[in-house]
Amino acid sequence: MVVGCGREKAPSVDELLIGTWNQDSNKSHLILMIKAQGGWSAAVKIEGVSSRMIERRGEASGTWQAVDNQLTITVEESNVDELWGKGETVFFDILELTSDLMRLGYEGGKVQTWIRAGSPGKTKEPSEVSRVIKVAPLVVNLNKHRSHDRDRYLCLDIELNLKPWVPGASRSVPVFHPRAREATILFLSSLVYGEVSTLDAVKEVSQNLEVMLAPYLDNQLESIKINHVVITSKMDKVDQFLLEHAPKFQGAPQGTSREISIDHDQDQEK
Repeated sequence: MVVGCGREKAPSVDELLIGTWNQDSNKSHLILMIKAQGGWSAAVKIEGVSSRMIERRGEASGTWQAVDNQLTITVEESNVDELWGKGETVFFDILELTSDLMRLGYEGGKVQTWIRAGSPGKTKEPSEVSRVIKVAPLVVNLNKHRSHDRDRYLCLDIELNLKPWVPGASRSVPVFHPRAREATILFLSSLVYGEVSTLDAVKEVSQNLEVMLAPYLDNQLESIKINHVVITSKMDKVDQFLLEHAPKFQGAPQGTSREISIDHDQDQEK
């Protein structure tokens, strides 16, 4: 009698791709569902923390195809063109694909990482832990001197730089607690336009914010980096800011920063 030893067939690339994948950043969530029969859909969700926060969500869908470790995605419908442009075709190199993890490379050598929904995710080794905390976009309504003054919104994209790790100390990165975010929102919403209207004024606000947030981060906070500031009275600019700084399918990966700038409305004060 001859006993055969059978091997379980390894799943194909298509089989591994199919499912629901997540990218999370604080209160921002990107959900990608890759379906059988060549279809996909995506949703962008930004959770509000308080009544002063602006909440937006968008959706996109289209078709996909995987050939020779290259994933091709075509966008057929989208109301988030800043993330997925309707009619666009995007090509990804499949760098790593397991039952729980998907790493895709695209233009410029950039890489994005996805975790399958329900998966505990990939645990980083201590040496890989970043000493930077990326904060989800902040949008608050500035305070006013007079009740009839027009509403203005302060939009901030910031990241928290922690002190360098010292041998013998804990490598763990403190969590940006919801209470810290609420305290930040309350502080920023107490400001009036004149306190944030110039670059020097914004830097002074940042220094005050550092002092306020330090206890929430186990006194590990070294500095606050401001990547982008928008001051506007127009809701469409607020929406554009939130979409620009939400986690992206394509474009700059999470953590990529830009030189600090302040964008103002061009409208004249009435």
